[in-house]
Amino acid sequence: MTISPLVLMLRRARVFIPRIDIPLCLVCMFVITFPVIFHPATVRWITMLFTCACCVYFMMLARLVRIADLSPALICRLIKTIIYAFAAVLIVQQICLVCGLPIFNEAKVYPMAPFKLNSLTAEPSHTSVTLGALMYFYTQTRRIEAPDTGLWRELREHWPVWACWFWCMFSPVNASAYMLAPLSLLPYVTLRNSPYWIPAGIAAVILFLTFPYGVSWTADRLRKTTIAVTTLDDRIILEADSSAASRIVPTLRGAKAIDMTDKETWTGYGTDADQRDMLPRPCDESLKGFAGIFSMFHNYGAPCALAFWWLIATVTLIRNRWLSLLTFAFAMQMSAEHNMQLVWVILAFSMVFKHVACRSESLLKPLTPDREISRKENAR
Repeated sequence: MTISPLVLMLRRARVFIPRIDIPLCLVCMFVITFPVIFHPATVRWITMLFTCACCVYFMMLARLVRIADLSPALICRLIKTIIYAFAAVLIVQQICLVCGLPIFNEAKVYPMAPFKLNSLTAEPSHTSVTLGALMYFYTQTRRIEAPDTGLWRELREHWPVWACWFWCMFSPVNASAYMLAPLSLLPYVTLRNSPYWIPAGIAAVILFLTFPYGVSWTADRLRKTTIAVTTLDDRIILEADSSAASRIVPTLRGAKAIDMTDKETWTGYGTDADQRDMLPRPCDESLKGFAGIFSMFHNYGAPCALAFWWLIATVTLIRNRWLSLLTFAFAMQMSAEHNMQLVWVILAFSMVFKHVACRSESLLKPLTPDREISRKENAR
């Protein structure tokens, strides 16, 4: 991320992209100035500059996407390659586990679930999020590239990538996979095939709610958590599943802590202030607080958070495409950890998908048009 500005050595990359650069520049400005001016005692340069590095990296990526010769077919091939890489590493890890060998690239040990392996990410839940996002954008791109191809034909023609993805999602026994995997099938949900998916969806919900307790530990966790979240009660969600609560409860607490009449709501309470002000995050051994989606809001103020949410909305929302609302909600949930790679992965694929597959020229349209690109567009 630090060396990403070297992209500006490319002449065609030296442009200003308002819809990307303006919100990210505002985030960088607020992240630096608000703690320094209003809460100097909380200043942590490594944390603040890391957030800025994420923003700069994304701005440079936008420039590369804009000048790259990408196509929907190429995007699908790239996603396939990444999924195969995840599958290869996971299978090697599982072979090492079965044979009693040191596990290759293991990030964390789960004594109660030894097959809960991480593949190419920091932990198994990150793998589920990354692969869920990859297949989600893959199926959407495939639907745009071949709109007449149904799900069954897709599974028959491209079964190797689906098999690798399915194995990576479910063999590590990660509960989040059960929530994220169905997202990949949503692009195939249309009015034309509603006689099939409506009964199937109703049957799945009934089975999910009536599935015998104790038969599947993962299914039990997901069911209890789903029911508990509908109450919006911290205590009930914690009782249902402390691991899932670590992702949900902090956001509820962060929302309840907002006071629009408080000056600090607009200037922030300082760098990492939520770790001090909020109740300890569930499952966090360090006992640090966390404000979830409202972490940036609490630490750096409403203007900073609104600028970041503006970026998320700009990148993910697509006119006349209902799935983009789901993408927006997905990215917002991941934005709780804005200094981690997950939200930026989702935003990166959203940007590529919107610009290349959906042909949204306005997203990466520069303030000063590139003459060479304009010439090519006119020639077309």
